[in-house]
Amino acid sequence: MHISYLGSALLAIAEAVSAYSSPILRENEVFRRDVLTKLPKNADENSFRFQPALDFNKDSCYNTAAVDTQGNLNPGLPNKGSPSAGCRDISRLDNANVYSRSRCNNGWCAYMYEYYFEVDRTGRGTGGHVHDWENVVVFVQNNDRIARVAPSAHGEYKGATNSPVLDGDHPLVVYHKNGLSTHAFRIAKEEGRYEVENDYGWWQIADLVAWDGYPSDFVQDQLTHHDFGKATIKLIDSRFGDNLKKAAGNSIPGFDPYQA
Repeated sequence: MHISYLGSALLAIAEAVSAYSSPILRENEVFRRDVLTKLPKNADENSFRFQPALDFNKDSCYNTAAVDTQGNLNPGLPNKGSPSAGCRDISRLDNANVYSRSRCNNGWCAYMYEYYFEVDRTGRGTGGHVHDWENVVVFVQNNDRIARVAPSAHGEYKGATNSPVLDGDHPLVVYHKNGLSTHAFRIAKEEGRYEVENDYGWWQIADLVAWDGYPSDFVQDQLTHHDFGKATIKLIDSRFGDNLKKAAGNSIPGFDPYQA
């Protein structure tokens, strides 16, 4: 009788436990939350024309929306866990925006494309930060020829090149983990053109919002006036010209990064 009772009791406990999900969660479940709905695309023809096409190495987050149509800002994700935990599901690509601003003078146009990422982790437990902003500057001569592409990396443009890999008029750029450090952009390699690592399997061109393309001044102000901590938006007046100057180097003669 005692053995029969014990067996029945154990069976009842097992059934009760099986009715509940496991308390051990995967990283993606720990960091799961709804993503923001992206802004509608709104930009001029040339900003669309020269927009970079992106891929993302597998140890990298996807860029996504930083602000929605109501002015709600992305809170980011914790700087904990593996580099891509919770930030590499396809819903982020589906709700991704790119934010741009241009400056044209003396036969040149510079197009800056800014990308928001919810976190930038090293995966080592140290370094990294909530939120990441990276940009790509595309310099075009006479509204026709791409002369230089400058991807940002840790606040600099040391990977800029006058011979970028292109798909038509779209520079190919990869978001990758820079060794033991955090993430940055780099120019794609020609041999990597067909080795795409994102979930869709093709180069990504997200919905573009130009400087004058926000649904309201309020939404633009919410984004550009917000403090994202260690990550900074380079499109704003106080940073735009300085970063165009760094991106141009000595390769864009006659271009004035400060002349509107």
